[in-house]
Amino acid sequence: MPRAFFYFLILSIFGTLSTQGAISLNPFHWFDGKSDAETEDLGAIQENLEAEASAALEKGREKLTRNNTFSAKRIFKSIAKKYPTTNAAAEARFLHAGIEMKRKRFVKAHKLLQEIIFQNPAYENFDAVIVAQYDCATALMEGARGRILYIFPGFKQYGEAMKQFEFIVRNAPYGDYAPLALMNIALIAQKEKESEAAIDALDRLINYYPQSALAPDAYYHLAKTYSDLVNGPEYDQGSTRQAISYYEDLLALFPESDNVGEVEANLAEMQNLLASSQLQIGDFFYLYRNNNTAALTFYNETITTAPESEAADQANDRIAAIEAGIRPVTRSRLLRKLLMAD
Repeated sequence: MPRAFFYFLILSIFGTLSTQGAISLNPFHWFDGKSDAETEDLGAIQENLEAEASAALEKGREKLTRNNTFSAKRIFKSIAKKYPTTNAAAEARFLHAGIEMKRKRFVKAHKLLQEIIFQNPAYENFDAVIVAQYDCATALMEGARGRILYIFPGFKQYGEAMKQFEFIVRNAPYGDYAPLALMNIALIAQKEKESEAAIDALDRLINYYPQSALAPDAYYHLAKTYSDLVNGPEYDQGSTRQAISYYEDLLALFPESDNVGEVEANLAEMQNLLASSQLQIGDFFYLYRNNNTAALTFYNETITTAPESEAADQANDRIAAIEAGIRPVTRSRLLRKLLMAD
């Protein structure tokens, strides 16, 4: 094919395209979406959907006003299914959730409210949705039960309550209900002996909401949770140290707290426990390993941890004995002495 004819063919094609509209020759418009006319059509369709959904919503409200909840609920479900992203669908879900809450079906109600969060994020009554979710979770936390076959009472749903409170924290992290939800998660977890979940919720509360009125309680419950994990002076004292740390932080940050006296008493108890543990380690090196250097280290830590404790008094006696060069009489040494005497 002659090169001149090829150029002529290309120019003919572009000339044809230009007669159909210059916009097709502009590469910035090659991948444009809908045309203005199509956009207007979509807008009109959406308006029609909103109008149809609103009309159906009014019928549902009328049924609800007449206490015909069965028909109202059926209409609300239909709106949510046919017009899921409309404003009317959001209101229909909210009203439907209210019906379920009155029937004490808090799991179902919460699911409907969460659908609003996901599918209707611009809903004008967003705050009311969060309040309703909090009410659902609180009811479950307080022991509300579902129904088996709509007749028999079901089991308490503390785990579901924790999940619902967690949704509140995610849905409205900057709202007033987020720190409340975290505190309730911790309280449920403590009740259910789920220490890790309680510690996680309380830790988030004091780190994300340090100015919350619940912060002092969060420090207290954190310290209490760790203290409950302590088995005694013979075991690892990591939890004891954590409890002491949070009790000390509470006294330093919130000296006007209502339970200062109890906190001070609990702190002294944990310090005494830690001191007893340090004394036992010191005794191990002093009595059974003849390592006075290591023993002195732990005896001094005992006195520093709880200087007014009985353990501190015993540590002082041990230090005095070491400085006087008195070797302890252990059971093994005593046995050897008796055998030698024989």
